[in-house]
Amino acid sequence: MKWIKVILIGMAATFSMDVVMKTAMYLLSIAPTNIHPAAAFLYNLGIEQSLFSSLVHYSYGTLWAFVFLYAFEYEVSVKRGLQLAVALWFFMMLVYSPIIGWGFFGIGNAELLSPGHPLYLSSTIEYLFITLLVHLAYGTVLGMLSRKLIVRN
Repeated sequence: MKWIKVILIGMAATFSMDVVMKTAMYLLSIAPTNIHPAAAFLYNLGIEQSLFSSLVHYSYGTLWAFVFLYAFEYEVSVKRGLQLAVALWFFMMLVYSPIIGWGFFGIGNAELLSPGHPLYLSSTIEYLFITLLVHLAYGTVLGMLSRKLIVRN
């Protein structure tokens, strides 16, 4: 039963990332990329299916929920969730982002692509801000739900 809760927590935390991203895009007009990072990763592999990128994104978020809950067991908290989120953000900036073609911390040649290109990056600062913001949302929800649903006080 615990693993089902972990899956639901991981999906909810990942969903929170999407909500924050869409909110930033529509309310704050921040959209530094043309496609979601998971879709950009798959685009580089020659796969252009948005449904599959969502599956990859939610699977990745759920995997990290398992790592979080089984690594910290009864020491889960929002603080621990935020620590994991910052670590995942650094991983994205140092490994995932360069693989996509956006460079370390979004500093690369993606801004030189045409604005209609799927891998175009319009602003490094906005990219850093939005990716950190969504990771912090993930960590907050992950820590909060883990504490409420898994750990008994």
